[in-house]
Amino acid sequence: YPDRPSLFGGAAGEAHAHFVNSWADTVLQPGIARLIIADIWSCLAEQDRDYFRTSREERFGAKLESIQSARDSDVALFRRSLIPLRTTLASQPFLGGATASYADYIVFGGFQWARATSGFELLEASDAVASWRERMLDLFDGLARSAPRAIH
Repeated sequence: YPDRPSLFGGAAGEAHAHFVNSWADTVLQPGIARLIIADIWSCLAEQDRDYFRTSREERFGAKLESIQSARDSDVALFRRSLIPLRTTLASQPFLGGATASYADYIVFGGFQWARATSGFELLEASDAVASWRERMLDLFDGLARSAPRAIH
């Protein structure tokens, strides 16, 4: 879409986006998964549950319920992993600055995944990351906010 603003802003922006994408894949997504994995299972169609359970329990080396069982204390470690986001978002509305960029969308994807599959609150309401997530939910006339939300 050459008539639309770039999500990257050039080669340097693409390099930064690659870093954020790697961070999301290796820190954010696994951190979220450990907190909601049994909730994800409960959202699945019956025919998909055995595969999901078997493959994830093999990957994590534990039962789904065991992985998620300490989430009330594990969430503190997850929240600490968000310090780079929190620090950035304390001084600007989006990771991209004044407007959302690719980095915002890739990070938001993990939070939207959690929102759609679990009622567990990953963030404290006073967190700058929670405020950012609310802004992301409101973009495009609230499109992401209109997606169904899991309630467990």
